[in-house]
Amino acid sequence: MSQNEMDSKYNSIETVANLVKSEISKAGIPKYDIYLLDERVNGIYFRKTTIAEQTNYHNISYFIRVFEDKGPENMGIGVVQLNSIRSEDIQKAIEYAQTIAKMNNGPKYDLVAPGKNYPNPVTFDKNVWYHPEEFLNEKSLELRQGLTELIPAVPNFGTLRTYRKQKMLVNSAGLHKLKRSTNFGYEFSFKAMKAGRMAEYWPSGYIKSAQDLKFLERIPEWASRARDALRATPPPYEPSIDVIFAPSIVRSALLATVGYSASAQALFERYSRFKKDKIVASENFTLVDDGLIEGGLGTSAWDSEGNPKQRTPIIENGVMTNFLFDQKFATLLNEYSTGNAQRKPSKGGDMTIEFNNLVVNPGDQSLKEIVANSKKALLLIKFPWIHPNSITGDFGASIDNAYMIENGKMTRPIRGGSVSGNIYEMLKNIDAISKETRTVMNSKVPYIKFKNLHLSSK
Repeated sequence: MSQNEMDSKYNSIETVANLVKSEISKAGIPKYDIYLLDERVNGIYFRKTTIAEQTNYHNISYFIRVFEDKGPENMGIGVVQLNSIRSEDIQKAIEYAQTIAKMNNGPKYDLVAPGKNYPNPVTFDKNVWYHPEEFLNEKSLELRQGLTELIPAVPNFGTLRTYRKQKMLVNSAGLHKLKRSTNFGYEFSFKAMKAGRMAEYWPSGYIKSAQDLKFLERIPEWASRARDALRATPPPYEPSIDVIFAPSIVRSALLATVGYSASAQALFERYSRFKKDKIVASENFTLVDDGLIEGGLGTSAWDSEGNPKQRTPIIENGVMTNFLFDQKFATLLNEYSTGNAQRKPSKGGDMTIEFNNLVVNPGDQSLKEIVANSKKALLLIKFPWIHPNSITGDFGASIDNAYMIENGKMTRPIRGGSVSGNIYEMLKNIDAISKETRTVMNSKVPYIKFKNLHLSSK
């Protein structure tokens, strides 16, 4: 049988799962799980306002985890990733996983067995699932309209992609789960020029719901960022200044810090900055992990180990209430999984504990009111990156797009310089939270005004 014939025969996630399961049985592996990902991507690429290319992509890959018991309380785990359907390749991968399992030694825990009650959230758009090309063609008309009508800046490049995914989990305990999802990816470049100067704004991200693809609203906003960057200046030096974080920055800052300290791994290893029932944030701050919220990029019925996802309050009115668990650390700490196990392809399929969807409750002021009530502050729209230390919370990041606020008004755009502080301390120094929230990838978060950050002009 040729490779093309094999690819055609095994063009189904269920068929591939059965094939891999058969190979594992042939190898005599008693304890295992198989995690499969079937991903189909359709994309439209723009050059300025013209469609330059349409693409499609399909791939099925999978992880095999092999477990080797080492006494009543310990076991080793070996993980391999591959997308081959050849028997010899699968057997070599299984053998390698066994070797890794023999070398490793960790706490023993059970695999998820059938019989749990699972929620049934909406995870895919039927129109996108069955007609991705038609959906993209319709959406491209909206995009071209928005791009053509731009005045502040010129679109340079853009892409919109649909993702259709099937994920399957099969294990030796008899669990067999399948889920579907759809989401979207976008990336654009907007360029503004004046008197020989050029500035660019480059938004990108992932969105779960088609209703959140509000390009006619977002394109003018993105273009204005490029225009304002033309006249942006470095900030003044301020050893202590209030800073309003835009939702995308709130998400990144909290996932890197709270996301770590709220994990059962950090709790078990005694690196968490949080203790249950202790005050860890301002009274007006409430944060939830919601694996079931409508429109959440991380919404689904079950996590990477097969445990049901749920809504878990983490910080309520400033008080630490719950930690996030996977199967391993739930066993170690005599708790139950909260459905937060995430298998990361970028980390070789290792299991981590992560937020499904990070949700911060909105406040009681509009962003306009927060600005009006600020004597001197900075509205921070975009960092090129922000990587706070997960354990200490310290960070420092250069400014891509921001606005000075003076006497309740935004006075001038800012670019350059840097902002620094400590995320854990900032949580206790929240001055205001906006009524408005935005869905940013796997989060739904407001603008948050933090007190007493350090602003450098260099």
